[in-house]
Amino acid sequence: MPQINVKVIARASRCEIIPFNDGLKVKLTRPAVEGKANEQLCALLADYWHVPKKNVRILSGEHSSIKRIEWLE
Repeated sequence: MPQINVKVIARASRCEIIPFNDGLKVKLTRPAVEGKANEQLCALLADYWHVPKKNVRILSGEHSSIKRIEWLE
């Protein structure tokens, strides 16, 4: 399964995915409260990679702005 590092910025003015170093920088509109930003992150990345949302998983960094993500193609 492919894996990537993601830098998350919560409470941004708009959602955006930006290539960044060896991973991605993702801006989210939802706050990092009660997993809302993580839910939005998984949904946004699933759409970006054209896979079902259930195929995107946070491996590490669930409570951090830097996360390790994997997905099934």
